[in-house]
Amino acid sequence: MTGFGLAEAVTPSGTYCVEIRGVNNRFLELQLRQPRFVNNLEPQVRKEIQSVISRGSLTVIITCDREAESRKLSYDKQAVQQYIKILREIKDRYKLKGDVSLEELITFSDIIKADSASFDDEMIWKHIRPVLLKAIGAFQKTREKEAAFILKDLKQTLAGIEKTLRLIEKRAPVRMQEYSSGLRERITKLSSVQVDPSRIAVEIAVLADRLDIAEECTRLRAHLAKFHEDLSADEPAGKRLSFLLQEMNREANTIGSKANDTEIAHRSVSLKEDIEKIREQIQNIE
Repeated sequence: MTGFGLAEAVTPSGTYCVEIRGVNNRFLELQLRQPRFVNNLEPQVRKEIQSVISRGSLTVIITCDREAESRKLSYDKQAVQQYIKILREIKDRYKLKGDVSLEELITFSDIIKADSASFDDEMIWKHIRPVLLKAIGAFQKTREKEAAFILKDLKQTLAGIEKTLRLIEKRAPVRMQEYSSGLRERITKLSSVQVDPSRIAVEIAVLADRLDIAEECTRLRAHLAKFHEDLSADEPAGKRLSFLLQEMNREANTIGSKANDTEIAHRSVSLKEDIEKIREQIQNIE
């Protein structure tokens, strides 16, 4: 499901803002954008999000507007000395002219850095985590609103499937009676001799067994009951529902192939259309 969450808070290490945007996806795809000093905390951020959200394509943006005094620049003296030493050795070894210049040194990005020594990763995580959790909460609320509409639509479609199934079950025995009567009439008309009624009965029984859809209807009804149960579950059930839909579609296909009846064949098509409609919606559900 789509969603949006935004949270902001002022902390001793800066003003943090967390923005979460999400669109539909069968799996969880997570893209993070954060300041460089937060890079070490990426595993914690991912773990916090994955503990709540299991589906969707998410973009999480963390920004920090630090106070000027917390952004003082410094340089790594030991690194500078090492760079100068190495560069001079290279110049001496290959008899290059000139000495090490400032222009050469500043090309190394790890020499000059923003001084954040007063706030280690643990402290920064304590400042960021509450903002992240608040953004996740806001994000989930927007998804819950969309979920309410999806759930209502799903229940209406499920009710349509159940109604169609009842009509198929009602038509099935009538179809067999009509087929048996028609078969007897055709045999009587085409046969020039008296046909043993028991032989006709055996043929009709064999055919009836081949065309019987009672088992498929029972399984489909069981899948529908389980679907309702999982749809009301508190934990994520999207993947289980997707599997149930595959099984429901399998039963609908079998009903259609064994129908040997125009009305049931048409209703089996209606079953598959409604199942496909639900399948598209389920991709948006955790």
